Amino acid sequence: MLSMVSTMIHSKRIQMLVFLGIGLPILFQLRSPAYSQEPHPELPLVVAGKMPIYPIIARAARVHGVVKIRVTTDGMKVSSLQAESGPAMLVQAAKEDILTWQFAKHKPTTFVTTFEYLFEGSDKCIYSNGMSVLNLPLKVRISAKGLMTCDPEAEKKSHP
Repeated sequence: MLSMVSTMIHSKRIQMLVFLGIGLPILFQLRSPAYSQEPHPELPLVVAGKMPIYPIIARAARVHGVVKIRVTTDGMKVSSLQAESGPAMLVQAAKEDILTWQFAKHKPTTFVTTFEYLFEGSDKCIYSNGMSVLNLPLKVRISAKGLMTCDPEAEKKSHP
């Protein structure tokens, strides 16, 4: 009987040690600032703006890449833009698009918007609309088909 009680006490001690050794550190980490969710500034709601497209000149020049722009708002509209990275031709297009954004009334804020311009295959001698995926105001993804170099005379010869 005594050995049975001793075994139960030993078992409870092991459970307690396991909890103290594993459980408590996990609980403390969850409560530490590194693991807690810090409040993010509220992002403004974009209620109107121009639909972004891939600039034709950039497509023709085969310019692609990621543009990052720091946007500051005054509570209703964009008050300033600062390019952080990206090809100049695409930075200019992204800035022009962002300047058309209108927001629902909000607290003035600053955030970084990322525009990603990329090619998906090639078209033959024609421009076509690409695709824009908007996750406003933080991310815009614009894809378009690249242009193949075309020779209209060669096309005529191949079709008698």
